[in-house]
Amino acid sequence: MRTLADYGWLPDHQLHVVPTLAHVDRLIADVTRIVHDYTDQGPLTLREVVHGDRTQVEVSAVAPIPEVIPRLVADALTQLRAAVEHTLYAEVEYLLKRPLTDQEARVIEMPACPDQGRFESWLAHGRRRQLPPLAAGAVLAERIRTLQPFQRRDADDHPLRLLAEHTNLAKHRTPAVAATRLGAVHPDRQHPDLTLALPLERNPQPGHGLPLQTGDILASGPRDTRIELSIYPPVCLQRPHTGVWNIALKELGYLEDWVRTTAIPILITGSRHDTPIPPQLDITVGHSDLRRALLSAGTMSATQRGNLSMQATLARRELPGILSMEPVGADPKTIKDWVSSLDDAAVVRTMSRIALVNPDPEALLRYLRELCAQADAFHNRLRDASASEDEGT
Repeated sequence: MRTLADYGWLPDHQLHVVPTLAHVDRLIADVTRIVHDYTDQGPLTLREVVHGDRTQVEVSAVAPIPEVIPRLVADALTQLRAAVEHTLYAEVEYLLKRPLTDQEARVIEMPACPDQGRFESWLAHGRRRQLPPLAAGAVLAERIRTLQPFQRRDADDHPLRLLAEHTNLAKHRTPAVAATRLGAVHPDRQHPDLTLALPLERNPQPGHGLPLQTGDILASGPRDTRIELSIYPPVCLQRPHTGVWNIALKELGYLEDWVRTTAIPILITGSRHDTPIPPQLDITVGHSDLRRALLSAGTMSATQRGNLSMQATLARRELPGILSMEPVGADPKTIKDWVSSLDDAAVVRTMSRIALVNPDPEALLRYLRELCAQADAFHNRLRDASASEDEGT
């Protein structure tokens, strides 16, 4: 159980960042829902083309991505950057023990320097170096240094560099660049003469494959052999400075987590080992005590909730089929109704347990029968409740 002491590291002058992060969480939740709806509808139209003794599966059309997606992504990234900038601004004012002048305020920004020389130049800026909290060697200046991209071997992949590049693009040039790409093609069974020709192969460097387009060949196999394919076409974002494509929800989750659990705590305390600010707070209502509201805020981020929801959706599709097969042979409708009553976490745990015991046939059968018993009990409760209502009327 969380207590107020768990958030003692977050001072009153920095509580403003809590609703900002909650707003980011709501934006990412919206992106997640719309992306899942788009991918669930099957954005690819495929055709089979025969060439001699082989059949190719080609893309004949790609459904356009909803225009709201890149704009919501840009909004979420901009708010994440704002959370960092506002935290830095509030910390400078707190350390100065006075409001900043207009001229001083203009030089307060979070740098994202790919090399140490540029950071030293940033510190040496005339008006900035006159502010004690940002003077070379000051505690806050060293915390900013800790968060700089040049601290990593590959500065281009540093989250602060990614955040700066994405938001600079969104603010000054265009909304986030998003496209549908091919994540994976999985055959339902292996065949020695089946080849999977992914668009990624246009460039062997991971992440550099072009977005899907008409005419892309996804698979090729013998003309007289039928093999079912599972195709995963994720919505991806292009990183402006490298051209690399990454799955949009992973990029958002990565940056949200870094800002919330690393950047903000380090700016405030110099450490990331404190209890992180919970992401899921209802900001559609007012909170008279924002610090106490943290105790009831959800700790699972929108990206994590989205992943759980997607896994649960797949599990709800698969469980009725698994439990209705012999030798279990449960009633499909009973199973489907029971599965629908379970929350996402319970459904995912059930599928994980099935996968865990799957290598042991006896243990698997025993567990499947346990699940059927739970489903039957649920069905009987519904039936009894319905009968009671009928008697009452």
